[in-house]
Amino acid sequence: MVAVMGIAERKVRERESMKAKILNAAFKLFLDHGIENVSIRNIAERIEFSPGTIYLYYRDKDQIFFELYNLAFGRFYEEQQKLQPIQDPYDRLYQGCQQYIRWGLANPKLYDLMFIVEIPMNVIAREECEDIGRRSFDLLRQTVTECIEKGKLRIKDVELGSTMIWNMLHGIVSLIIKRRILVPEETVEGMVSAMLDNFLLLLKR
Repeated sequence: MVAVMGIAERKVRERESMKAKILNAAFKLFLDHGIENVSIRNIAERIEFSPGTIYLYYRDKDQIFFELYNLAFGRFYEEQQKLQPIQDPYDRLYQGCQQYIRWGLANPKLYDLMFIVEIPMNVIAREECEDIGRRSFDLLRQTVTECIEKGKLRIKDVELGSTMIWNMLHGIVSLIIKRRILVPEETVEGMVSAMLDNFLLLLKR
């Protein structure tokens, strides 16, 4: 029995190791060359396996991109967790908004994958699968809830307030990284801070 369990565990580890190798190759291709240059064949060439081998672990490219989407959100979620010890919920909210914008501008390709590329959403829409992105929004919702409960915000609807704040943050980041507004690099920080301060001033009690 011990020997059988040992073999089974080894197979699981080998499978997880192979999946990680595939995702790592896909992730590097995405960061280096963009989504349009990530294909099953290109991934297979990167890890020196046949394309058929990839299909033993992932159904198609969409599934691979969904895993990368969760990987990107996992990295962002780790950053969000660093702010959770902040006791004052409004201070945590403000710093969280700053963190979101800084992270998005510093990681435009990951942000694109998390919030703009449609492929991960296609997988989520047709399958029951874990969406780590929901955890990030839940942290925002939790902080907004605490702000409302402690009288820190004018708005009383948690969902509405959380969505408004997220929409504002997403608008700032996406407009800049997609070059819909051209902002000199040296003025980005000041402009973003002014926009954030004025928006939150409308909500703060």
